[in-house]
Amino acid sequence: MPDSHKVRQVEAIANGTVIDHIPSAATMIVVSMLANDDDEVFIGQNLRSARVGRKGVVKIAGRELSDREASSLALIAPGASLSIIRDYKVVAKHVVPVPEVFEDVARCANPNCVTNHEQWPTKFEVVGQQPLRVRCRYCERGFAPGELEPT
Repeated sequence: MPDSHKVRQVEAIANGTVIDHIPSAATMIVVSMLANDDDEVFIGQNLRSARVGRKGVVKIAGRELSDREASSLALIAPGASLSIIRDYKVVAKHVVPVPEVFEDVARCANPNCVTNHEQWPTKFEVVGQQPLRVRCRYCERGFAPGELEPT
């Protein structure tokens, strides 16, 4: 499609972070997890996507995600792409990396896990990539990302 026919479905930002290809159902979870009260946030949900059918897009103006935030994002939307925007141009773009271990980014869904009763940081080891599966290092229960609540 020629560039003259391209239409942005979500407003462009001058500087900040764009998270694209979010599973549509996870879009608002990503917003609540990453957006601060004073952030300017643009949200697109159930947008057409040739790659995934329907997707979500979140644009956070004026700031870039920390490594911890990117790690949290990988737990909720492991196939999402992350773009850094400066002066309306994409300066870096990559698929959100899935670490080998997620540290202190989500609560264990097992109510009997020690991390839910004592001040221990959670640790989830990745045990499967497609689909993403993690296992709590302490109680050894396995979970799909949607079963965990971000911290």
